[in-house]
Amino acid sequence: MPFSDYFKDKYVAPEISAFTEASIPDLSEMGKPWLLSFMLNSGLVVQLDDPVRRTLYNFLRRAEGAFREYVSARAMTMAYLANPNPDAVSEYIAAIGYWESLLSQAYQAWCLLAKGEPVLFRPNDGSPMQRLNLLYGRTKHAEKAITAEQLPPEGTLPVWLKNDGLHSVDSGLTFDEIAEMLEELALWADAAQDPSTMREKIQAKYGTNPGQQTGG
Repeated sequence: MPFSDYFKDKYVAPEISAFTEASIPDLSEMGKPWLLSFMLNSGLVVQLDDPVRRTLYNFLRRAEGAFREYVSARAMTMAYLANPNPDAVSEYIAAIGYWESLLSQAYQAWCLLAKGEPVLFRPNDGSPMQRLNLLYGRTKHAEKAITAEQLPPEGTLPVWLKNDGLHSVDSGLTFDEIAEMLEELALWADAAQDPSTMREKIQAKYGTNPGQQTGG
């Protein structure tokens, strides 16, 4: 006997019965081995102060991780949607794990780029970065979300999939917004992999001092 929508929405994932399609941009060609390039450039071409070198190293590590998780999340999500068996949910569960890892890698990458300064968003400004922070916080502190009743009524997950993107009880990002964030991360990573030309590349892109974008 097939599972009812009520069963799936309560015991598998919130609103999974209504998750029937998704348009997720393909960014599989965008991620690059930025970290290796940075290690070579920072070791052989330009000398950096240790705090800067460590910050850029870990930013690039997180940026690469975000792209890996996104590619896996997209692939597993599309595999779930393409499965003809409506009761096969293992791919959905795997996809959620990749999406949660993406939220972590992407948000930590931005925090490193901002050097820990509170410049990514203003409180409750509704920006994509603020919503990313909320989604990341829900997955990072699932135990608090459960005890504070910040999951959907009878639901199982702090963050789940809908046709347009990722959602929690108080936040959400569309797949297009997630892709745009990653595309901007890629711009910074492309620049950061060669510290000797990073400032010029960022100024050419944004028309401003790089520090104004990252809190430096």
